[in-house]
Amino acid sequence: YTVMHAEEFEIDWAGFYAANTEATARVRKEYPHHLDMAFGTDPKQALDLYLPLGEVSDAPVFLFLHGGGFREGDRAQYGATAEPFIKNGVITAVASYRLTTDGFHYPAQSDDVKNAILWLYENIAEYGGNPNVIVIGGHSAGAILSADVGVDRGWMKAMGIPKEVLKGIVPVSGPYDMRKRGRPGEQSTYAPTPELQAQASPILHINDPVPSALVAVGSKEQYQESSIAFTDGLKAAGANAYYLLMEDEDHKDTAMSLANEDSELFRLTLKIILD
Repeated sequence: YTVMHAEEFEIDWAGFYAANTEATARVRKEYPHHLDMAFGTDPKQALDLYLPLGEVSDAPVFLFLHGGGFREGDRAQYGATAEPFIKNGVITAVASYRLTTDGFHYPAQSDDVKNAILWLYENIAEYGGNPNVIVIGGHSAGAILSADVGVDRGWMKAMGIPKEVLKGIVPVSGPYDMRKRGRPGEQSTYAPTPELQAQASPILHINDPVPSALVAVGSKEQYQESSIAFTDGLKAAGANAYYLLMEDEDHKDTAMSLANEDSELFRLTLKIILD
C-alpha cells in the first residue's frame, strides 16, 4: 500500500523496502540460514532462521516481527535485522504473519506469532538454539503483536510452553490502545469492531507480563504518549520495563535501528537477551 500510494506518505517506503531487500540478500550470502520454516499452512505462516557463523550451541533466540500496518510486509524484506544479533551469538528468527489484505483480522496475527513461538520452542534446539531463552521484538504492527503476546502469558500454558521461556519483549514504534484513532490498518481493518479493538489493545491486558521489556519510539513519531503509558503499565504489573526515546528518528529510522549494531536500541535489546 505504501508503495502504490506513495503520495500519502512523507517517507519513501519504496526506497526503504528496496534497501532492506538488498541488505537481506547480502546477509543471506554471508551467514547460514534456513528459509520458509512453516508453522502453519498459509504461506505467511512461516519464519526464516539466521544463524551465527561456526558451531552453534545453546544460543539464545530473538524473534523479529515486521511492520506494515498489518496490510503489507514480509520476512523476506527484514533479514538484515538479524545481522547484528547473529554476530553476537544470537539465533534470529524473522517471521511473517497473515495480513488484512488477505482477509485476516485480529486475533489471526496474534495467533500466528504464538504459533511461531511454539515452533521455536519445539524445534530450535535442532539448530543449536536454547528453547528456554526467547525474546520477541517488533516494529510498528510488529510492536503491537510483540506486546500482545507479552502482556499476558496465560496462552503459553494452553500451548504447552512454560511461561519462563519468554524472557522479554522489545516493541518499537507502536500504539498499544487500538480503541484510539490511528492509522486505518492498525484500527478499523486489523480490529474492525469496538469489541475486537479492546481485545487487540495490549495496554488493556497487562495481567502476567514477561519479566523484561524495552519500549522504544522515535522523537519524530506520534507514539510517544502511548509508549510511555505502556511502559508504566508494565512496571505497575511487576515487569522490568524501560522506555527508550530515540532522538531525531522517524518511523523509517526506528525500523532500521535494530539492524544497526551501534544503535542504543540494539545494545539494550542484546542486554535483555543475554541477561
